[in-house]
Amino acid sequence: MIKRPFEQWLYEDVEIAFGLDRIEGLNALSQWLDVQMPQALPEEFESLRLELYANVENWNEDELKMMFIAPFLRCFHFNNLPHYRVFTQRLFTLQTPELEASGKVEWFIATGKQTPRKPFFFLQEYKAEKNSANDPLGQLLIAMVNAQELNTPLMGAGGLLYGCYNIGRFWFFVLLVGKEYGVSRAYDATQTDDLTDMVAILKKVKAYIHEQLGLPI
Repeated sequence: MIKRPFEQWLYEDVEIAFGLDRIEGLNALSQWLDVQMPQALPEEFESLRLELYANVENWNEDELKMMFIAPFLRCFHFNNLPHYRVFTQRLFTLQTPELEASGKVEWFIATGKQTPRKPFFFLQEYKAEKNSANDPLGQLLIAMVNAQELNTPLMGAGGLLYGCYNIGRFWFFVLLVGKEYGVSRAYDATQTDDLTDMVAILKKVKAYIHEQLGLPI
């Protein structure tokens, strides 16, 4: 049996182990990223953009998380108890007859109060701009596959999961549906146009969650 922690998974390993296909132009991903004529960037995001622009080359991983990622994500108010909330640093374990994978998921949105249940969106592997290591896409994919395997009864066959990974200023959005997944271009959070698109993209995640749970959008 193969035993490997999340941080050692390459995206190709996940593809082979779980039969995933990376699809260029994946329709569901294109629909998610389609943010025609987004609203102007709100002031609170502009102040975060300027701070990131000034410091991204100097911050370590924890500083990047505390100074930009955490306040950026708080602006979307993803905590909506009793319906869903943000979970961080939760241990996931995936075991099949052929392999065992486990690791902590950095940040994700799911139903549940104390224990995450139905997952919707994953953020994995925020890395500093310099000295980044491992394969962030591989680590995100193994976490998403783990959630997909464990939650098929809740999600239904071919369950859709949103995710993204971050390296310094660059954000990559990933969508997994069934055995197919797609990866976006790099979005540069120090640039006004890209950050404006990122805000609209993440608002779509919240709208999707509310639609799935029958909540007002």
